[in-house]
Order: sequence, then structure tokens, then C-alpha cells
Amino acid sequence: MSSFRLSEPGRRSFGAVIDVPGLLDPETIVDIGLPPVGTLTLGRLRLPAGRPARAGAVDPPVGDVIAPALCLTDEPVSDAAVVWRLLVDRFPATGLWPVVLRSLAGTGQRPWNSGELQPVTMETVDGLDALSILAQGWADSLVPIGGLVGHPEIERALAPYGAEFPGLAAAPPRNEEQCLLPATVLGWSSAARIGLVRCRRPADAVAAIGWLGTINWIEPAQVAAVLRSWEDRFGAVLASLDFATLTLLVRHPPQTVEQALPLAAEIAAFCPDEVRQGTYDSLRQLSGALVGRPYWRLWFD
Repeated sequence: MSSFRLSEPGRRSFGAVIDVPGLLDPETIVDIGLPPVGTLTLGRLRLPAGRPARAGAVDPPVGDVIAPALCLTDEPVSDAAVVWRLLVDRFPATGLWPVVLRSLAGTGQRPWNSGELQPVTMETVDGLDALSILAQGWADSLVPIGGLVGHPEIERALAPYGAEFPGLAAAPPRNEEQCLLPATVLGWSSAARIGLVRCRRPADAVAAIGWLGTINWIEPAQVAAVLRSWEDRFGAVLASLDFATLTLLVRHPPQTVEQALPLAAEIAAFCPDEVRQGTYDSLRQLSGALVGRPYWRLWFD
């Protein structure tokens, strides 16, 4: 396990509590490029040795193979929550969005060291629409062929909605106050590897990396398109990636069950395992858990 070094007098320490960052204008982001192999130094923040990630361990996409826009530490970093939040502050000046990275247990640090990544261009993401992606996910993954008739358990799980996707949730009121949450809630109380992703906005990091944790349901470009929409409406920013789990920090979560219900439908369409084999067995139950919650952890089977 490695430690990080901070030489910045008067800089506040977040300790075991971090604040959810606000949104930035992508046009204001400065792009310094991806760091090379070696010690990572960003301003006065010095991280342990790292290197650019590689792709190519899975069947390549049609056309040219794109290198992942990801540099990551070789070893876990202590105080991962503190390091992540300090790197977020530097994002406007670096164009490198930080992501806490964890691997599949007992597999030689898959997918980060195994090359199981398939990056896509931002032009691919630009051509996609979150509403269409979620409507397709609802129809393909939640609604049985032929509709809900004869499937009372599924009908109950999707209530108050039916076979048609209800559409995108309205953006809740903006939360202008500081939003704090314990790092332990996110599982960041221990050490973790830190990745730096070259991108214009956090939502694009999954596509730039080519993370395949959702591949059983949805592809990286589609993930990024949905995350862009959630970023715009809820202030949800990518914080961490496991082998098949992503975690978002949410600046503007819904404040009532009425606001949360259509969002629960979106999450179920995006990540069907949330209501198929996850903690929640219905949209109503999931919506109750989303009220005021400043983080979303989504697991894909």
C-alpha cells in the first residue's frame, strides 16, 4: 500500500467525510494530457507511481482500437477518499477526472491490469439519447415478451408504471448547500487504487476508459449518455468503479417519493438487477431509498 504526499499549506482536510462536488462547465476544463509512466504529480499533490492503462484482452471493436484515456496508480493508495476529493478540485486545471478503482477479488486485478477495456469516442456518445436508451432497457429487460398480462409479480414490481417506459424524471430543486457524507458509506475507508481519466466531464469517463462492467445489459457509450443526463438533472458524478459496480455521488437527489418514482424507473431500466435480484423488489421500495440520498451504487450481474 502506498501513501500520497500533499505539500499545500492551509489546505483543508476532508478526513472521513467528503463533500459532493458541484458541476463544472466542460468548456472551462484545461486538458494537460494523460500522465506518463512514473510518479504522478499534479500541482502540489504527488501520487505514487502509476501508468496508462492498456486495452486488447477482449475482442476488439470494429475499426481502430482506441487506447483507454486512463492512468492509474500501480498500488492502492491510503486515504482514497481524501485523495479523490483533492483531485476533483484539480480537475478544472488538469482535465483528469479521478475515479476510485477496485478489482474483482482473486483475479489478478481485473479489469485494470488485464486489458479488459473497450474505449469509444465521444462522438459515439454524442449521437446517443438517454431517453431512447432507457426506454429500450425498460422494454428489453423488465417487461416480458407480450406485456405484463399474466405476470402479477412483475406488474407489482413496476407499479405505478406499466409496459411503457414513463419517461425521464424532472430535475429536482437545486441543492445549493454543502452535501456531506462519510467515506465509510462508500467503502472508501480503506486503501484503493486511483485512476485519472482524460475527459471533459465525469459522465464521459466510462466511455473514455471503455469500462465493461455493464456489458451484459448496456455498452460503455450508452452508459456515458445516461450518466450525462443524470449529471445534468441530478448533479450525479462518477466516483468509483469496481469490476461490475459503479458509484455516483449525487448533489441534487430527489426530496420526495413523488420525485423519486420516475428516477427509480430510470435506474431499473439502466440497471435491471436493482429490482430483479438486488436489495429492492419494487420501484416503490427503490424510490423510498432514493429520497435525499447523496450516492447511488449500481451493481450489474
